[in-house]
Amino acid sequence: MACTLVFGGDIAPIRPATAGMFGEVASLIGEADLAVANLEIALTDKGRRVRGKHIAERGPPEAVAALVEAGFDAVNLANNHVLDYGEDALRDTMARLDAAKLRRFGGGSDAAEAAAPAILERGGLKIGLVGYTSTLPQGFAATEALPGVNALRARTAYRSARNNPDEYPGTPMQVETWPVAEDLARMVEDVRRLKQATDVVLVYQHWGTSVTEHVHDFQRTIGHAAIDAGAAGVFGGHQHVISAIEFYKGCPIVHGMGNLLFDIIVPFLTEITHRTFLFRATITRAGLSDCEVVPCRAGVIGVYDQPTPLAPTSEAGARIVDTLRRLSAPLGTRIEVANGRVTVGT
Repeated sequence: MACTLVFGGDIAPIRPATAGMFGEVASLIGEADLAVANLEIALTDKGRRVRGKHIAERGPPEAVAALVEAGFDAVNLANNHVLDYGEDALRDTMARLDAAKLRRFGGGSDAAEAAAPAILERGGLKIGLVGYTSTLPQGFAATEALPGVNALRARTAYRSARNNPDEYPGTPMQVETWPVAEDLARMVEDVRRLKQATDVVLVYQHWGTSVTEHVHDFQRTIGHAAIDAGAAGVFGGHQHVISAIEFYKGCPIVHGMGNLLFDIIVPFLTEITHRTFLFRATITRAGLSDCEVVPCRAGVIGVYDQPTPLAPTSEAGARIVDTLRRLSAPLGTRIEVANGRVTVGT
């Protein structure tokens, strides 16, 4: 028993015309047995912009049909923008996704629903999907009584890299990060319980630092803990740039996939944030195998309307491959190009 997986990066459609918005990558998404991505914003005409949020966006309800048209089977809602227009916007988005039979996870009407997995059957396999976010605006976390996202908080400390500040004034700070213990323990228990009920568990994590390739310690701690608990793969986003791919106990941890289709226009989204990829693999009860990436240019309104697959030997495609090699090699990952494919492994 086996099936094929495609996992994509962040999706935030704001454009007025959404039909066919995934362009040529739609065929790659649609041919997979299971296609998943992160839905970064609410797709709704309901709600009001929340106060105090510097960047707050929502997308047209019609974009739900475009996700289905492209072939997506499930979307993550655990992120830092899906509540930009408040609880009514989130509720309406969830209702529209449900009506379209597009599975969702990572957000809900309360904490229990936000933590609940989406379970899909493909190729004779029962596959469980769960989502968490460590990028957490105030008031976004779901509670027992309030809707929101499934939170996995992380903490940061800044320490001098030298232990003698009198001798080395002005020394740059050393950044230390770690997940909140109770949240990490809850994730571990969630994954263990889901693994008992399914054949394969895949975890999505909204983490990292915006427009930063660097993999923080808290990301590796979370990723390793998820796999130790039974996950077959961990997929990350939020950074708007691609990041390293790591293998732990033979399971991939994709630290950042970049933007797949992102219409939010802010000054820091430059050319580097247009680089993305699709992650493809075969799923069996043993986990994920035949892992590969498909380099792509992100769909960005006003710049390049649709995401576009790139040949790995083209100038733009090779730049993505080279970036992944540079970031992933220190983690022991090999990325090779042969016969038009970019394979990823150890």
